[in-house]
Amino acid sequence: MDRREGSHQAVPDLHRLADEIREIGFSCQRCGACCRPGAGDSGTVFASHEEVAALVESGAGSWEEVARPYPEFLTTANGAEVTFGWCVRHEGGRCRFLSGRGCTAYDARPWICRTYPFALVDGELAVSDCPGLGSPITPEDALSLARDLVGRARSEAADEERVKAACAAARIPEGKRCVIDSSGARILKD
Repeated sequence: MDRREGSHQAVPDLHRLADEIREIGFSCQRCGACCRPGAGDSGTVFASHEEVAALVESGAGSWEEVARPYPEFLTTANGAEVTFGWCVRHEGGRCRFLSGRGCTAYDARPWICRTYPFALVDGELAVSDCPGLGSPITPEDALSLARDLVGRARSEAADEERVKAACAAARIPEGKRCVIDSSGARILKD
């Protein structure tokens, strides 16, 4: 599963969402499976401009060390290639922040990492395969996770609007590769 799920426009009731999470159950097993590609899963973790900036500001590394352009590019009429965001870098077949002790960028991790294995798709709870599913979860932890899911949905919707505005303003030179994110257009070095 590509970690950039569908539309995030509709936001469900917080308490209904927490009840759904409790019914499913979840407890992180700290196995790191979500930090590595798996069967049919590229392990690609989409990150907004703001999320990459937060990782950089946390001391996780430079922009280039932390992120890479989202791998799907579109070709424009003038031969430029454009993608619309960033992904957390992988090293050695896993997220570069996964260590033997867990996530080295835990406090600055992107929304997807905070809410995995859950996501909201068209306002409905979507669940990815994870060894921690089915484990008991307290009402407080379920509500906290539901709040994070709603925060993620709102953040992603706002980011999507900023990216649309940046697209409208972008002027990409002929034949160049570019990332358009909420901060504008960034021409990539050859």
